[in-house]
Amino acid sequence: MESNFVKEKSLVLIEFTGKELESGRIFDTTNVDAAKKAGLFRENAIFGQVPVVVGNADVLKGMDDALRELKEGEMRKIILEPEKAFGNRRKELVVVIPIAEFKKRKISPVPGLIVDLNGGYGRVQTVSGGRVRVDMNSDLAGKTIEFELKIVREVKEPKEKAQVLTQKYFPLKNQKVETELVKDTLKVKIPKEIAAAVSQFVPQYIKLIKELIPEIKKVEVEDSHASAKGQKIPEGAHVHADGTVHFGEH
Repeated sequence: MESNFVKEKSLVLIEFTGKELESGRIFDTTNVDAAKKAGLFRENAIFGQVPVVVGNADVLKGMDDALRELKEGEMRKIILEPEKAFGNRRKELVVVIPIAEFKKRKISPVPGLIVDLNGGYGRVQTVSGGRVRVDMNSDLAGKTIEFELKIVREVKEPKEKAQVLTQKYFPLKNQKVETELVKDTLKVKIPKEIAAAVSQFVPQYIKLIKELIPEIKKVEVEDSHASAKGQKIPEGAHVHADGTVHFGEH
């Protein structure tokens, strides 16, 4: 008898609300009303169903594991211990930095300030004696989490699957990246507003499209830089902000 549970590499649309189990504080949700009540609403944020590839590490490990045990339309509350949520707190992620480094960047560190340290975000804990202690741990590290998780439906039809995966990689609030499926070729046109910012994700996007939609044999991605020159981005390449096409890894 065939199971109705979603399979590995299925593309599903999910809804969820996550909160700290002990305090009950909601820290993330796909529901706009819940976001407003929890003080999480932002005008430029996108709420609603989230596309997830099961087993692709798109979500927390505990959520990913739970998806394999859910059916379409089913909602379940799950409890995640730190190991399957945001991890345990790590002492080595609490670092002390000379205040001079902040002054070089024209930053005045105060307790509670969120700072970017070489691509990693941390929260200033203390400022004393010319030194700044910064905690790089997630605020949710070491905490048990509760999720209300629902698989709304599985996306199966190739054309819709391609569009959903495109929205997943190139999300826009008020418009969509255009896609057209012509026989076995997917044609994608990226708006100029995000072309430079997302070009680094194009090779990964193409790889996933081909992996999840075997009917698609070729992907043509065109963005404002490339189209201005009458070119398409070759597979495995991306376009730099100056309009040059780069092949391979840096």
